[in-house]
Amino acid sequence: MALFQLGSFTFELRTVAPHALTRADAWRWEETPRLSGEAALQFLGRGAGEMTFEATLFPGRITRHDEASIDRLRAIADAGQPLPLIRGDLRMIGWYSIVGVEEDHTFLRRTGRPGRAAVILSLLRFGSDGPGTGVLGYFR
Repeated sequence: MALFQLGSFTFELRTVAPHALTRADAWRWEETPRLSGEAALQFLGRGAGEMTFEATLFPGRITRHDEASIDRLRAIADAGQPLPLIRGDLRMIGWYSIVGVEEDHTFLRRTGRPGRAAVILSLLRFGSDGPGTGVLGYFR
């Protein structure tokens, strides 16, 4: 069962399953100084939203918990495209771009492979209108 889908990448219990999700939104306000009083504020709209997934992989112990999943996320980030993020209940969260992949390897084996790999995936919201073609344009 999919927990999330980011473009063609599926976050599920058998592969990369986030155990923590952090989401932060901001709204932009521009300050305009006034001669005889406090500054005026003008609302400029929603700012960039940030989302962070944290997952732990156990390569070699759990099938499909391997570094290939992390490499695939890096390849998706290299493409530089915003992707639809869809939750497991099919709710569209928005369009997001991967801006960071961080790994922390512990319990290293003689081969240098980790026994445990903590992964932090950082995403930025692209905008509510998507990359210009809408959701249907992505799936064509």
